[in-house]
Amino acid sequence: MEPILKLRNLKVVFPTNFGLIRAVESVDLDIGDRECVALVGESGCGKSVTSQSVMRLIESPPAVTRVDAIEFAGRDIKDYGPKQMQEIRGKEMSMIFQDAMTSLNPVMTVGNQIDEMYRRHQGDSKKAARQKTVRALELIGLPEPTARANSFPHELSGGMRQRVLLAMAFACMPKLIIADEPTTALDVTIQAQVLKTLRGMQRGCGTSLLLVTHDLSVVASIADTVYVMYSGKIVEKAPVKDLFTAPQHPYTVGLMAAVPRLTDEKRKFTQIPGAVPHPARKPSGCYFHPRCDYATAECKKEMPPLVKSGADREVRCFHPLTAGGRQ
Repeated sequence: MEPILKLRNLKVVFPTNFGLIRAVESVDLDIGDRECVALVGESGCGKSVTSQSVMRLIESPPAVTRVDAIEFAGRDIKDYGPKQMQEIRGKEMSMIFQDAMTSLNPVMTVGNQIDEMYRRHQGDSKKAARQKTVRALELIGLPEPTARANSFPHELSGGMRQRVLLAMAFACMPKLIIADEPTTALDVTIQAQVLKTLRGMQRGCGTSLLLVTHDLSVVASIADTVYVMYSGKIVEKAPVKDLFTAPQHPYTVGLMAAVPRLTDEKRKFTQIPGAVPHPARKPSGCYFHPRCDYATAECKKEMPPLVKSGADREVRCFHPLTAGGRQ
């Protein structure tokens, strides 16, 4: 079956006084029908720029964007104009941003903001739209949905506001939802509740989901396929179980080692040495080699290609790891 989304050779550059910021470099991404794909990496690696590029939200200028294809639901939308994209956003493709307070209009009730989705994209009357809004708030687990629909964003807690964004995203049953760090500003308990609701809604509505996150614990509980991103490039792609069982790129191994686990008291917390390279001053060869324990002279000279390393797996490394260590 053809993927619901095929992103091909995405490049995004920001010209600055410090030089060219190469935020995203030659990224390919596939999302299948009803599949949950996670895009993982440290802050500044290009995850959000990639996800916003799919929605055509990156302004040009200041950005310079080049992409071979953004095939969505069987059509290439890379050259769509603003009006065409307005018809797609919200109706066929929705986005959940990480900061609900800045994503919601502070001078409109949350009910009116959700009503607008139904009235614009489904042509509902004001009364019919409000009925659907209350039902949507009920489905995502917001207590007293009728009363909450009349609340302004500042009158709701962070978890409630995030649930409102979920209700807006799923309002028109889109084919694809992009969630950009949807639980970052929430405490751990609320994070779990929101993620459970997100996954349940995704499965119940038959929607595909692109989850952008730096939190591997989130990935383990919700994703089907994982893309690991480093300094603007995809360095590993694998089914979630395979990735956690046997990561092949040293960066992925480092990310997992940095996650504390309550089940292993003897295990020491470790961190990846060094820092993500400045996007305007990236090193030669493999961008990860200054932080890699396995780097060779070859790694310092040439950028390794992203190659298949098994069924449904790809890795960008001259010397990928195996379950027992270095290959």
